[in-house]
Amino acid sequence: MTDFATFYIADPSLLGSRVFDDMAVIRDYEGLSQEGIATGIIFDIGAARIRMNFMPAAEVAEHLKGLTGYIQSVCEDQDQLVYTLGRVRMVSFVAGCVIEPGFDEEGVVQHFLLDLNRRLNALLFIWDSLVDFNGQPLIGPLAQSKQD
Repeated sequence: MTDFATFYIADPSLLGSRVFDDMAVIRDYEGLSQEGIATGIIFDIGAARIRMNFMPAAEVAEHLKGLTGYIQSVCEDQDQLVYTLGRVRMVSFVAGCVIEPGFDEEGVVQHFLLDLNRRLNALLFIWDSLVDFNGQPLIGPLAQSKQD
């Protein structure tokens, strides 16, 4: 089964060997490019192969509008809404991930994504939820289950 996740990043300069080489779970990684333009990265973490695809810059603003609409439709707490929308306003780079064969029972993929999210000071969209850099769910089912 294939799973998906998306990173929302304010500072894409962090996406590189200084971060990746410090992550023991990464067995190998390879940059992808087309006509000299970086288009993504493939990570081998043993439990899965994760293909991170960089969204073209021309599509980011429209995509973030959709994310903003989703956030506004599911977030009921005003303080949380203000914080989350503020974080989204800082996003300049979006990277969608295709995870094959998907999330594993041991949690290796989940831990990798959360660790990378922390190192990138990013937002991670996973399981219809938006997770902050520190692993705290901001909106969606993960945030709702934490409140229950």
